[in-house]
Amino acid sequence: MLLIPCTSALAQHNHSHDYDHHDEHKFHIGVGAGAASFSGESGLEPALHLHLLRKLNAESNWSLGIGYEGIIGEEWHNGVNFLVNYRPFHFLSFNAGPGIVFEKEQNETEVLPAFHAESVFEFTISGIHLGPMLGVGFNKEHTHFSAGIHLGFGF
Repeated sequence: MLLIPCTSALAQHNHSHDYDHHDEHKFHIGVGAGAASFSGESGLEPALHLHLLRKLNAESNWSLGIGYEGIIGEEWHNGVNFLVNYRPFHFLSFNAGPGIVFEKEQNETEVLPAFHAESVFEFTISGIHLGPMLGVGFNKEHTHFSAGIHLGFGF
């Protein structure tokens, strides 16, 4: 009689373990497209996000990587960041990290220290991660906010 509850508990544990790790991979490439708005300015500009992340280990919710953000409009904004990624749930992740941004205004390019953060709510469909993303970036000249769609691939 005692064997049945123990077997049931082990079966449930194995099932949830498989569910939590069915889409595990060491690397993740993410691409995001959307719109960005600079604080104090009106209008939206096209924005592109790219990142490459590597998990710290097979069981970790943490990853490290690099990211790129490009915003093209009246002013050009290209940022490269070191990223720390935390995934508290299989459908939610947060990226944040320091970097540098190249901004071009009126034919003059500035290189500035910067910080970028974004969150992604994603669904996995046939191994592809898809969902909305929100981002924010800071440097001494500007703050911007972005929203768009994230598409990711694990390998």
